[in-house]
Amino acid sequence: MRLRRPRAGSLGLRLLVAYLVPTLGLLALFAWLASRATAHYLEAALGERLMGIAQAAATQVSPESVAFLAPGDDDSRTAQRLRHKLLQLRDRTGVARIFVLDRELRSRTDTEAGVRIGDRHYQAEADRSELRRVFGGEAASSVLFEGNDGRTYKTGYAPVREGQTVVAVLGAAGSAAFFADLRRLRTYLVLSAGVVAVVLVGVTVLVARRISRPLRELAGAATRIGAGELDREIPVRGGDEVGLLARTMNEMRQQLHEREQQLQLMLSGIAHEVRNPLGGIALFAGLLREELADKPEQLEMVQRIERELGYLKNVVGEFLDYARKAPPHLQELDLAPLLEELAQVVEADAATAGLVLRRELPSTPAIGDGEQLRRVVLNLARNAIQATAKGGAITLRCGLDDGTPFLELEDTGSGIAPELLERIFAPFFTTREKGTGLGMALSKKIVDQHGGGIAVASLVGQGTRVRVTLRPAG
Repeated sequence: MRLRRPRAGSLGLRLLVAYLVPTLGLLALFAWLASRATAHYLEAALGERLMGIAQAAATQVSPESVAFLAPGDDDSRTAQRLRHKLLQLRDRTGVARIFVLDRELRSRTDTEAGVRIGDRHYQAEADRSELRRVFGGEAASSVLFEGNDGRTYKTGYAPVREGQTVVAVLGAAGSAAFFADLRRLRTYLVLSAGVVAVVLVGVTVLVARRISRPLRELAGAATRIGAGELDREIPVRGGDEVGLLARTMNEMRQQLHEREQQLQLMLSGIAHEVRNPLGGIALFAGLLREELADKPEQLEMVQRIERELGYLKNVVGEFLDYARKAPPHLQELDLAPLLEELAQVVEADAATAGLVLRRELPSTPAIGDGEQLRRVVLNLARNAIQATAKGGAITLRCGLDDGTPFLELEDTGSGIAPELLERIFAPFFTTREKGTGLGMALSKKIVDQHGGGIAVASLVGQGTRVRVTLRPAG
């Protein structure tokens, strides 16, 4: 089973989400809170200022003059003097408008042109709750409202008293120009958040690369170790946790290397010790066969001995092949003539078993070691012949799949159960009475060393297809 490489950029994306989303959320919350708090503070300050202006102006308004004025008195000297005084106050204080209302919310005087005594003050209708407090003797301010010019305003109210009696209300309306400043503040905060986001993205990407690059190197090293490449040392960068992981993997690699060398020495020793007596047994079996040439019954026993000796030699050879670390000599080759040659080798065995050997062999350039690929195909072919009943068929094919060269062997045999399919590449696993269980493990080892892949698809009672993919030529 090939090690799966981690997706490129996944760590960076996680760091980006972990840092950027909370930071932007906090910035947005801060901007909202700052805007709300500033608006509340400025509105309250404006209300206090307007109430102060209204209270100061109310002390300069004669309650007798206010009580004396009636609808139609706009051109009277009393009305003109009162309006002139309020205009001076408006200009000195910088408010937008000063007006006086009676209890029926009708105008008694107003600095705004076109408003006559007795006109209904409709804007004050919205401030009835505040005006009730003012007629009760308190100062108050209205909520923000939009004027005819589209700007935002606020009004401060103060009572006009005659003794202890409130006879009218004076209002001072001022522009809430700070809202333009607030909009500029919001724009500034948004731009600041954008700059912070860009800086944060850059820092996160940089940090992610500094973290993910050595991790990708370690992932590549783990892949090489899994493929049996134990000679190449893993570079250790830094003294942090990643460096600790690299040092630990190096120790693991060295231990595996030492263990593999010990295993190779042990298997080589076993093979040597077994081959010597096997050679002697084969020699004496040959002499015995010559002595019993005229005795068919005894000769058959000698032939059985020789067959078993041949099987033992194959077992020893498979052990050595699996333990031996022989890197492939990769070169460009054509799979078609290679498979045609192998088809001719196994065709006789297939015919003896009553099977049909089919070929689908178009020219297929690939990168590989011809000798090692022969071993793989021969092992697959022998497995297919043993798994297929008489009258079945075996197909040997090669070709390109989306530019990837492959060789494939398909049979119509008994198939492999799903629970066994998962273990098919495990060393020493076999379903046959005689067999080391190293054939498929050795085939996978060779294919992995080629940088390719091997996949098995099988249905019980229908057959098995084994596909080997290789690196493309060129």
